[in-house]
This record gives sequence, structure tokens and C-alpha cells, in this order.
Amino acid sequence: MEIQPTPVHRSRIDGPTAWKGTDFSNASQWCYRLSPAVIEEFDRSLTEIQREAKPIANLTSSDFNVPSFLADAAALRREIRSGRGFVLLKGLPRERYSDEEARIIYWGFGALLGKAVPQNVKGDVLYSVRNEGVDLAREYGTIGARTSKTSLGLNYHTDSAPIMAGFFPDIVGLLALNTAKSGGESAIISGATLHNIVLEERPDLLDRLYAPYHFDRRAELPPGEAPTLLAPVFTCRNGIAIRYLRFYIPKGHELVGVPLTAADVEPLDFIDSVMTRPELPVAFAMEQGDMQFINNVFILHSRTAFEDHAEPERRRHLVRLWLE
Repeated sequence: MEIQPTPVHRSRIDGPTAWKGTDFSNASQWCYRLSPAVIEEFDRSLTEIQREAKPIANLTSSDFNVPSFLADAAALRREIRSGRGFVLLKGLPRERYSDEEARIIYWGFGALLGKAVPQNVKGDVLYSVRNEGVDLAREYGTIGARTSKTSLGLNYHTDSAPIMAGFFPDIVGLLALNTAKSGGESAIISGATLHNIVLEERPDLLDRLYAPYHFDRRAELPPGEAPTLLAPVFTCRNGIAIRYLRFYIPKGHELVGVPLTAADVEPLDFIDSVMTRPELPVAFAMEQGDMQFINNVFILHSRTAFEDHAEPERRRHLVRLWLE
């Protein structure tokens, strides 16, 4: 499997996609608070969906009669697609809903932003991000052994960089059903800003970042497909796109027997070092009921390591959507 490279983009990227965290004076600039009217409309839709016993995966935007939200949904889609690339929805009264009811409402918000796609070889479209005790050192290379099933911190990445389960989502959503005892904070960075910094400080590295690397796909490999994806980190078709999860690149090159050279590694080390600069990210802790939606084409995201509560029912549990 291969993603075709594009010519190297050698001009600075300006506009709303190229931001730094320090550009925002406060969180209200990227948060959307649900109004009582919107919550009431989703509640009525939830009651009707439960009455008809519709399976969640069969629900579409037409199952959610939420006229108070439609104009804002269109504006949020534009913001995610071609604006800053992210939004955090707040104000869902999590204590009012069972886990399944919260999932249905979350699915409704997702359905108004895009179409859900599978996230693993089983075809799950709602995916639980929680610590299930996966030992990556021992289990890596087997289906389902993914960092999302651990309590480890995650470096900046795009979801499904190797095209897990056959999909690279445009939008990634997360719903916080439960939060951790400590840790687990989110942070995001603009890939357009990252590209600008490489262009300004190390333009000699761009050629390699626009040339393909092997990304390991074995954590969720559809039957009969190639075990690596050959793809560049950066492409530029209708704007800058970034595909990155550092962990999968050395694993992919080991798998195909093509060792990474110093010239291969230096650009990756440089962008990793840039992403530690404190002025670049927007960082936040999700609260119960919060929903984040980010553009997976030009936004990278991460999380800190976390400690769970002792009680199983209180442990950190996020629900992920991949949307196209």
C-alpha cells in the first residue's frame, strides 16, 4: 500500500490553519458551550431513538431533530475543515445519561459533522480508548496491541497514520465518559505551523519529509493487505497534510528490512524536537461529558500518561469516532 508523494511546498503557510497556542488568549476561543435548547433537542431525539430501539450504528443525522444546533454545526464543520481545525464541546450533563445514552448523543454530534468509519478489523465505529493492560513490549505486532489500550503518554501523532483498518479519518472525535484520577491531559499542534518552522529553520529536511517512509500496520491489518504503508510525512494537494506516528516508522522499516539511515532519522528528530516548544500547543484537560473534534489531516494530538481510579467503573474511558 502506498500514498503517492507530492511536490515539496516551499512557501510559508498563512491563514487560520497555521496557529500557535500562544495565539489564543483564552479557551473560549476554541470551546463551544452547548445551550439548554440544544441539549433539550438532543434529549427528545434520544427518547425517540430509544422508543424505536434503533441500533446506534444505523443512526444518521436525520435521526437527530436539533434545529437549534444546525447553523452552529455547519459553522463548526467549516472551522474544523478549513479554520483552526479543532473544537471542544462542553456542557453535556454527563450525570444525566447512562454510558449508552451518552454514546448515542455523541454519535448524533458526530453525524452532523461527518460519516463514521471503522477503526479496527472487527468494524467497530465507536472505539473505547482506555487502559486494558496491553503490554506493547510483549504484544506489539498482534492485532489490537495499540497505545490507546495503555495508560502511557502518547507523543504527537495523527490517528491511523498507517491507515489502520483501511481508513485514514478526516476528523477524530473523543467523548469523555470518565476521566482519570490524574493525568491524561490532551494537547494539539498545527501541522501547518510545524511545516512553517521546518521551512524557516531547516528547509534542507523538507525533501526527505516529502519522500516515503514505511509505517507499520500490524496493529490493525485487514486480511490480505500489505503490512506496511509507504507514505511521506508531508504532502500538499489541497493544502498541507501531515501523517505521523513516530513509533510506527522504525517498526515498519524493521519489518521490511530497510534500515533507517541518519538522513532518514534527522528530519524526524527535528520535528519531534520542534513539537516540544511550549508556545506551540493548545493543552487542556477534558471533563466528563466533553467532546473534542479535531481535523486529522493537519492537526497532531497527544496525551500525557495517566493514573486510573482503583474502582473499575470510575476508570478513564474515552470513546473515539473516526469521521470522513
